Amino acid sequence: MQFRDLTKPEIRECFTNIDKYLKEKEQKFVKYVDFGCTVVRLIGYSEEFLPHIEKQLTFVLRDSMPKYDATLILWKETDFENLIPQISPKFSPKTNFKLRIELIYSKRKTINWLNVIDKDFSKTKPVIDIQAERGFFLGNDFEKNTYYYGVSNLEPEEFIKEGHLFVQFFNNILKTPTSNLAHGAVIGLNGNGILMCARGQRGKSTLSVLSMIKGFEYVSDDYLILHKKDNELLSSPIYSIITLSPKMYNELYDYLAGSRFVSNNARKDKYVFNIANFHDRFRMNYPIKICLFPEIVTDKEPSIHPCEKGRAICQLIHSTLMQTQDLNDNKTVKKMMDMVKDFEFYKFNLCHDIEKNTEFLRNFMNHLEKRERKTITEDKIYLDITFDLANILNSETGIIYSMNKFATNVFENLKRGVSQEALKTGLSQYADKNENILRDFDLFTEALEAKGISLPAANQEAKAEINPEFAEENNYKLSFAEHAEEEYRELVKEEEKENKENKNELCIK
Repeated sequence: MQFRDLTKPEIRECFTNIDKYLKEKEQKFVKYVDFGCTVVRLIGYSEEFLPHIEKQLTFVLRDSMPKYDATLILWKETDFENLIPQISPKFSPKTNFKLRIELIYSKRKTINWLNVIDKDFSKTKPVIDIQAERGFFLGNDFEKNTYYYGVSNLEPEEFIKEGHLFVQFFNNILKTPTSNLAHGAVIGLNGNGILMCARGQRGKSTLSVLSMIKGFEYVSDDYLILHKKDNELLSSPIYSIITLSPKMYNELYDYLAGSRFVSNNARKDKYVFNIANFHDRFRMNYPIKICLFPEIVTDKEPSIHPCEKGRAICQLIHSTLMQTQDLNDNKTVKKMMDMVKDFEFYKFNLCHDIEKNTEFLRNFMNHLEKRERKTITEDKIYLDITFDLANILNSETGIIYSMNKFATNVFENLKRGVSQEALKTGLSQYADKNENILRDFDLFTEALEAKGISLPAANQEAKAEINPEFAEENNYKLSFAEHAEEEYRELVKEEEKENKENKNELCIK
């Protein structure tokens, strides 16, 4: 059940009642997480959280700190359904007649899920999210920078399914005007940091982990903090864990002596290790000097060349926002673009010999001043097609557009110069599967034009190549999703209002 109409005082009452509820519990521990630019206080009402915290946050965990910026409160919850009505009278069927009627129609005795939306926090992510069947409580009191996490099952094999510990909370806390959580990797040499901008399965984890083992300075192979200070972009670690596929684990087995197995990840396709034995390689507030875009190729030798920044930035931002469920956060998109747009970007073609890749990177970094430099002009539209999915970032507006595989296939045909008439002929074979497919195609091409996504002139010789597997997988529907359009318009209105107020102020003076 979702509530979007609660007033500010009513939401404040919810958090007040949560605090009252927790005061009846016995506090078990207080720890601090030091991110370099931000300190988070952890208050625990269950000691079962501690093993997870100590295994995943080893490097940044502190017993005490002189001050802190945010608080995360943790407890084991065993009775979510009875907790819900204690948070607010609005959530109790006894005092909320409308809720009582809804329960009767749904043939349920109690509320088993609930979330509260506050548009000042997010239009999609709730400030309070309770899932009784899944066994968790999430609370985001962003006004007081206090966050709440109650969970029923803290057994390692179950709890690890939620992924990296507290990542959504850390994302909310680190989302400041000058900092943000990022999904990427950072390693370096001699104080020169390399930010690897790439989504998963592109070789960045293997490269960064092996480089760390071979003596590189290390921040992260997965989640990290980007922090702008005095016109310098700094990076800091969050986790002391790495995730490796079974294949990579076997290749790195001899190097990982002393690293401790934590668990399989949620999908059971990777192994999670604590690498506290490599903490001497970890760096806090590590300066970024260049950006790399890694890609696994069939070449026998690795190579590094200057490249366009658009695809790399698109992958960095889209991957981050997908992981943190922030695709509609236009402010974050623009902030992350501003963080990295002025760096030099290099394509790193990775061969299948991981040792060669690492040594090639070492040589490149040891001769950084002699690197090849090239000025590359590119369009404002950043396009990335990876794993048969297109994601497009408008660098001026910060709006992201995404396509499903079928739409991506059609889009690639258009990019090759295939005429719309030829594509319509090809698509008409699926009219029995989707009677509106030609109309959908017209709407698709109109949307591309309206969003400024340019296409080359039609080449009448180019033949349509429509993938029947993608068509079937996507139910013969062309999906073109637009993220943060409404948020962008609101930001424009805010900026116009602010500019108008500033002008009026100048006139008054």
